[in-house]
Amino acid sequence: MSGNRHDVETVYHIAAAGDWPPAGAATTYAGGPVCRRDGFIHFSTRDQLPATLARFFAGRDDLVLLAADSARLGVALRWEAMGEGVFPHYYGTLPVALVRDLGPIRLAADGRHLLPHLLSATEEMR
Repeated sequence: MSGNRHDVETVYHIAAAGDWPPAGAATTYAGGPVCRRDGFIHFSTRDQLPATLARFFAGRDDLVLLAADSARLGVALRWEAMGEGVFPHYYGTLPVALVRDLGPIRLAADGRHLLPHLLSATEEMR
């Protein structure tokens, strides 16, 4: 399945802190090594974040959470079936101006990832 999902306003990207350019350092972002290998930038919905973190980033404490308005990403954002879900993928080099850096993803003592407090009350993890 591929297409547009107009019901999801915000999509999220998990990046290694070393891969995400600091403010003003770059105007575009091509993703980390996995994104560049796959040919698109991996995004998740809010509801997909916990499973994405657990499956692909277990034990990592060097992560940042990025957010983008799905409508502003335009036709380069495609919704595609992967595994047991439909995920947003961005094809192309992402303009940094379209992304909000929500801050670091912390690792709790029990190994769970703690998302930045900058998520609004309606976007907090369940």
